[in-house]
Amino acid sequence: MTKQLMIYDNIQPLSDKHLGWSVNVQNFNFVKEQNSVPLLATEIPFAASEYPVIFSATSTPGEYLPLAVLGLKAGQNLFVDGNGRSEFRYVPAFIRRYPFVLAGDPGAETLAVCVDEDSEAVHKDGSSGKRLFEEGGEQTQHLKDVIEFLKDYQFRAEMTKSFCARLHELDLLEPMQANITFKDHEESNLNLTGFFVVKREKLKAISDEAALELFKKDGLELIYAHLQSLNNLNSLITKMSERLAQDKKGA
Repeated sequence: MTKQLMIYDNIQPLSDKHLGWSVNVQNFNFVKEQNSVPLLATEIPFAASEYPVIFSATSTPGEYLPLAVLGLKAGQNLFVDGNGRSEFRYVPAFIRRYPFVLAGDPGAETLAVCVDEDSEAVHKDGSSGKRLFEEGGEQTQHLKDVIEFLKDYQFRAEMTKSFCARLHELDLLEPMQANITFKDHEESNLNLTGFFVVKREKLKAISDEAALELFKKDGLELIYAHLQSLNNLNSLITKMSERLAQDKKGA
């Protein structure tokens, strides 16, 4: 089945159809094959303590998106095991909003609150978790909280676009690659490409005016958190080495 928006299978706008439904997210199976997830700019300092934070070019020229790196190859999430149990300390908002999302047609003035109807977290008989609607059809407090979270997410997503656009305007991003070797597991050696990082030399070369602007908008804090986070790549390499050793032992 083709995924929608990376981790969703079948998003549908909330309607009377969902009056008796409930939601209970009990595991992280829905992201166990995600080697990265989008971040909001305001999350970077929190995510940077645990994950490498990099930037990825979108399909729109000159547009970039911050990502938390969760694995070193396609289909691999080193923070979620085969049973959906996680080792996350900080859970990105992209994951926390599941199985809900705001969605709509391109160019639409308003977005609809949607739910992934095929999610294992969704209970159509209302048997587990938190109900979406009261018996009389009113939104439950849980759903009201979800909607406020989604609105805030959308607002911060626009702020993130502006932050990344400024990085591009200042020509601070450059492509990077990493060659990773594993002792005793040479067949698993990797060459990571296709991601972007802020170049320190370019940051030092910007004008005082631009630096002051970044500082006042907390951009410098986000940039330095991103740069510091790249050290977390070593933690991912260690995690993957341990998983390779376990797989070899179990073979």
